[in-house]
Amino acid sequence: MMRRHFPDKPPAPHSPAEHGYTARDDGFVCLHGLPLQLPPKERAVLHLLLSCWPDVVPKEVFANRVWRAQAMSDESLARCVAQLRPTLSAHGGLGISAVYRTGYRLTLAPASAPAAAIPPLSRLHHEAMAQPRQVATLLHARQLTHQRTGAGLLRAQALLRELITQAPDYLAAKLALAECMTSAVSCGLTVQSDNLRESLAQLRLIEVQAPDLPGLHAEMAHLLDCQWRFSEARDMHALAAASAAPDDQTLHYLGWHQLCTGQAREAAESLRLALDLNPFSVTLGVLRARCLSACGELQAGLAQAEQTSHMAPDNLAAQIYLLAYQAFLAPRPELLAQAEHITLGPGTWAFADSTLAYIFARCGASEQARKLVAKAANEGVSMRANHIAVLLCLGELDQAMALALAAARQGCGQLPLILHTPENAGLRQHPDFARLHALMGAH
Repeated sequence: MMRRHFPDKPPAPHSPAEHGYTARDDGFVCLHGLPLQLPPKERAVLHLLLSCWPDVVPKEVFANRVWRAQAMSDESLARCVAQLRPTLSAHGGLGISAVYRTGYRLTLAPASAPAAAIPPLSRLHHEAMAQPRQVATLLHARQLTHQRTGAGLLRAQALLRELITQAPDYLAAKLALAECMTSAVSCGLTVQSDNLRESLAQLRLIEVQAPDLPGLHAEMAHLLDCQWRFSEARDMHALAAASAAPDDQTLHYLGWHQLCTGQAREAAESLRLALDLNPFSVTLGVLRARCLSACGELQAGLAQAEQTSHMAPDNLAAQIYLLAYQAFLAPRPELLAQAEHITLGPGTWAFADSTLAYIFARCGASEQARKLVAKAANEGVSMRANHIAVLLCLGELDQAMALALAAARQGCGQLPLILHTPENAGLRQHPDFARLHALMGAH
């Protein structure tokens, strides 16, 4: 009987050197004898990983040997690793894996692996893994979420809860519900802390079933941020950034976390990367402008607000925010005239009333500003917290602090972001600011 011959598989490589990688004594990394052209930080990180292979390199070792005298955050290390991955993927042979709460290590691919690795599935791929009607429902709910209106977010929550009931194994729907919940928090809508804890528990179950689900760790990180659990969130953001090439949503959440924790400059950079991936997002453009103003780059912030307005000329949020930014820099009558022609309805941007009230207050139309503040009197404290800057403009420091303290007692998710923007800096002059800070730290 003739036996069919199957060629032996090539042996698995035993070291990065068998893929052609070497770490030179002068700090350069070579592939097949030729130095790789990498930015200094990325080159140093890869050199360290190669030198320590096969061991895990702890984060503190990166801090001491790569960043040295400079401060290193988990996010900056994760971003450096994420920027290295496409280079390694293009050449083939090596990867970088994250070791949760510890550091990173190099991983080896088989010697026969193709040079160009297949990219990981994106969120969109996983969203498409269901019946057509279910996919359509999910996409519609996410569109409603991204509109950032009260009515849209409530409708999206209802659609997603119904969808999860009908298709309990559709993991992308559970992820989208978590996104909707955190969007409601960041917009100032009242969300019970029990609901946030329930969403986080659901995501932890998903992590057991599908730990590599795109977007999972980013949504978990943002849920933790909305509960002011910033230390846990920082680790989860690092894991999200290291698990794959970050998408715009992952970078958006990272920027939000960085601004809430006083890292405005880093937040602006994260959001710049997010806008590179999704240049049509008004939410990203507005948030980046806020970050730039928070780190003192006022003209760059204005340029970002103008760019966002130009990109979306029919978007009310983009237009109102540009007027508010201009009023922040230099209040003048023509801004007030433009603001007075804006008509608000029930389906408008969640921040429209408070932003318009701020324009009125900055431009001297105090009565019009007070009317919009009074209009929000029956809203929840999280929504009313968006009027803190208006009250400061009106000279009502005590009332602004009372509102901030009420928001802190409720655990208002977006309050840390509010406190890190320059239009709310006046709160620091109040004698109860230390009490506010302590109250927030107690959560």
